[in-house]
Amino acid sequence: MSTALQALVAPDHDRRTALRRFLEVRGVVGQFQRPHVETQLLADDGVRLAATYLPGPVWDAPAVVLLHGFGAHRRKPSYAYLADALSLGCHVLTLDLRGHGRSGGACTLGDRERLDADAAVRWMRAYGHRWVALVGFSMGGTAALHALHKGIDADAAVVVSTPAWLRSTHRTPAMRFLDEVWRSPLKRAAMRVSTGIRVVAPERWQAPPHPAEAAARIDRPLLVVHGEDDHFFGPEDGDAIATAAEATLWREPPGFGHAEDGLRPAFVGALTESLAAAYRHGHFPPRDEVAR
Repeated sequence: MSTALQALVAPDHDRRTALRRFLEVRGVVGQFQRPHVETQLLADDGVRLAATYLPGPVWDAPAVVLLHGFGAHRRKPSYAYLADALSLGCHVLTLDLRGHGRSGGACTLGDRERLDADAAVRWMRAYGHRWVALVGFSMGGTAALHALHKGIDADAAVVVSTPAWLRSTHRTPAMRFLDEVWRSPLKRAAMRVSTGIRVVAPERWQAPPHPAEAAARIDRPLLVVHGEDDHFFGPEDGDAIATAAEATLWREPPGFGHAEDGLRPAFVGALTESLAAAYRHGHFPPRDEVAR
């Protein structure tokens, strides 16, 4: 692990109380440690998106677009830490997906978020970056796969803790709970008031292809990361996406958990190294070829 990465203050996942988690979702705590500038994006359907750009160490470095998971935002401590760490070797654009943080619109559970990913990649291209990768977590991974399926101008992608099937919502207690919230107008309203997260109603959701179906049509380098102890989507989801896309698969051991829970220094260092390898060689390395 680099000295610069060690110098960054990583979130203490093991000591996050319920109050701390609530404050993180509301954006009361969380900020970037590295130099950055705020910007705005405009998706093709008119939704305005809040974003932050963190320049990399040299101009000829890979560029990365970060897509967070459901219930998060770009300044949430784990994602801010990831953006800071990646900016040690990459140019980073991290954004609040629609319905989250300071962005407009309503969350569509990874469907129209592909337009958010497209707006971010177009911003990076306009800024002059010649190689751009998507890095998506959970719902952000779904958005990345849908965007690639639709022909987004990205060169590679990493999807972490991403579901293979969107309409199988009752396989884990965590997903059963979220499905109940989503289907109840009262609970959706309570979530909007308490967390600020806005989600489309089920009757307005245009069920997109399953992520595994989208992955089967992707012809760019893809890295699939999935924890053995993911409590939202089991490891079989990661296996299915990787098999469909003939992608590189990292099966992370127990302790990795789901999405942002796995953003600890050792993994973030390995992810940074893998992106550099994909930039240089055109493919992602196996897990045993990068430092743990």
